[in-house]
Amino acid sequence: MVAGATAAVVAAAVTVPVLLPEAAPDVSGSAVAVLSAPDPSTETAADPDSSPPKTLVAAGRAAVYAYYTWEEVKISADRQVKKLTWNRYDRDKGVYEKTPWAWLDVARGGEAAAFLEQVPAKRVGVLTGRDAEVRWIDLERPAAAVHWSPDATKLLLTNYSANPDESYIPEGNSRMLMPSSRIGFTVVDLADGRAVFRARGADPDEPPTDRDDFSWSADGTLVWENHASPPPTKKFYDLEGNERPVPYGTAETYQQDELSPGGTRLIVGNTGQGAGLGIRDVASGRTTPLTPVSGYLIEQIEAWADEDRLIVWACEQKGANGCVGGEFRNRLLLVDLKGGDPVPLSGFRENSQKAGKSWVPIFTPR
Repeated sequence: MVAGATAAVVAAAVTVPVLLPEAAPDVSGSAVAVLSAPDPSTETAADPDSSPPKTLVAAGRAAVYAYYTWEEVKISADRQVKKLTWNRYDRDKGVYEKTPWAWLDVARGGEAAAFLEQVPAKRVGVLTGRDAEVRWIDLERPAAAVHWSPDATKLLLTNYSANPDESYIPEGNSRMLMPSSRIGFTVVDLADGRAVFRARGADPDEPPTDRDDFSWSADGTLVWENHASPPPTKKFYDLEGNERPVPYGTAETYQQDELSPGGTRLIVGNTGQGAGLGIRDVASGRTTPLTPVSGYLIEQIEAWADEDRLIVWACEQKGANGCVGGEFRNRLLLVDLKGGDPVPLSGFRENSQKAGKSWVPIFTPR
């Protein structure tokens, strides 16, 4: 789920993801019971005529329980800040609804949520259900992003000394980023509410980026950050902040979950076969490029629906001239690796890089 905020690296018309309430009484000392059971449904839910979607988008094991839109807000003569507006799926109403929070992540199953009131914030709020009271957990250092662990027992927060979404106002086509203000990460154990900070500033040898958030490994035992230098493309750390070897199937691309749920397939990049992304069979080592399907060019992989199906961003082709209306006029598709026509899951996103023209889905296990 980078999830978190999503950046894009563009090459040869293919986008590869970088890796995704009112105040209530403070009950931060209370224990948390079972937070959110997995959603038993695996049926495909789509809203192919809406962008952003109005009703649930989901397929197989993955669902969009939240998404955000964004806009650049001028805060001084030469600076601006990217403001995110979050929408969360309401299962009772069957629609997405706007939230007042500055950052949001939803746990597996779609019912429990963690949020920040502002960016950065000195506390994190947790809701274990629709009618639950907010549980506030104080942080040693301010944080600008929060992510649930895969088993929904912990939270991972990335700590910043300043707002990482602030940047200089570009002059012409030149865009200048602020120096990274990342200072580390915090792991919150929801059983006792204990929040432990680990210092880990941004790598001075890495190029500037909008954000430098940490994400969970697939099994929740490690955290990782993007690494733009020569492969591997990710750096991993244990929960104590010590660097660890890269697990198999996790550093081929900037994808959040590169290895399929059953471990038989792996997302890889730079196939050199007319496609920027491909799928490698783990047993045989054979790589199949993700070439156009039914008139769609696959730009970016978002999630595994199951062992044979992928949820992707794809745009309609227009012969050798690329995609209709530009590279970023794309929609979410469900693609079957065994063949068959893709299934549209959302309407067309007119532009993924301009404020007010885009929305970014956050995929979560059902």
